[in-house]
Amino acid sequence: MIEAGLESVPLEQASAESITRAIFEHATRIGRVQETDELVRLNADFARDLVGADRCSLWLIDKPAGELWTKVAHGVGEIRIPRGKGIVGACIEEEAPMLVNDTRNEPRLLRRVDESSGYRTESVLCVPLRSEGRVIGAFQLLNKPGGFGDGDVGLLGLLGHFAAGAIENERLRQEALGAKLMKHELTLAHDVQARLLPENPTGIRGLECVGCCRPARSIGGDYYDLLPLRKGGFAVTLGDVSGKGIPAAVMMASIQTLLRSLLQREGEDLAVLLSDLNRTLYMSSTAERYSTLFCGVISQDRRTLTYVNAGHVQPLLLHADGELERLPGDGLPIAMLPEAHYDTTTVALRPGDLLVVVSDGIVEACNAAGDFWEEEEVERVVLEHIEAALEALPGVLCAAVDEFAGEAEQYDDMTVVAVKVL
Repeated sequence: MIEAGLESVPLEQASAESITRAIFEHATRIGRVQETDELVRLNADFARDLVGADRCSLWLIDKPAGELWTKVAHGVGEIRIPRGKGIVGACIEEEAPMLVNDTRNEPRLLRRVDESSGYRTESVLCVPLRSEGRVIGAFQLLNKPGGFGDGDVGLLGLLGHFAAGAIENERLRQEALGAKLMKHELTLAHDVQARLLPENPTGIRGLECVGCCRPARSIGGDYYDLLPLRKGGFAVTLGDVSGKGIPAAVMMASIQTLLRSLLQREGEDLAVLLSDLNRTLYMSSTAERYSTLFCGVISQDRRTLTYVNAGHVQPLLLHADGELERLPGDGLPIAMLPEAHYDTTTVALRPGDLLVVVSDGIVEACNAAGDFWEEEEVERVVLEHIEAALEALPGVLCAAVDEFAGEAEQYDDMTVVAVKVL
């Protein structure tokens, strides 16, 4: 039955003009609906009434589950069947209408659905729903008095065109809104993470320092800290969390917060502090989430650096007399094993000495040919710019990496920390 003016008339008695008008009025109406469930219900109701069927269901494809499911089904709750099964499954797989006016000997009819619902299916019309040439589901109409005809197939196909387009447009709109929300949340997370990184401290007695982090994505996994300690010492930290994105950023924030608190227990053995940090993070992280870490404390008199290197890139110590020294360490990354052992190393400092710590996004940069930048290049760049202002050093190193990488995409965070003894 369709609405023609104020009266309902059977499809067979309705004029082509009234049918066409009804369909286009329906298309206009569903175009204003933004709620997906309401959109699907309106289409199912109209399809049923348009051809005078008893019931209508609108089926969609669940690709991950390998199933077909009813977004709406008159008279019953949600139905799920394996993809390709039933008359509706054949319709979707063959991408063609299926018309059965006598189901008594129809092998494709899923009789278990009737048995579970108590309904008796006598005739079936299925028409695929296409959007931009792709089948996304199907209309299934049941039990029209007198049986379905070719005219029903054409009408339902026309309605299916509008229904599929509206459903797909609404899905894309929801995806766009979700992407916009995700982008907004990533922007917020990026801003929060940026605020966690310290501003380059000034006025630190006996030291000049600079730090810079350039994430490969909006959310990075590198972190650094330049932390004056209560008793006059100064802590230098650079870490690199495995992976990228929000999970890495959460661990990065946890490490920085915990380590800042632990380092204020100045005077305790640095290896013990790192062991405490390791155990705490191991209990709250997953197996694939860990962090390399260099953590050093410069003494109050600025004459020694005591450090732990937990699997991180070996820092460079350039002495005032031109001697280059790498600061080795063989500790396991933080949060990899619960009872990892860490050792401290102490080196002497003199006025004019320069400590440079980088992440592997610097030393493992890759160009389009697959060649890697070498660690010796860090030494070369530092030596070439030894007379330049310290605050320029991170930018100089990153620029050198960019020149080497060329058009290749930055695949890892690039972080540089430098501290000079005055």
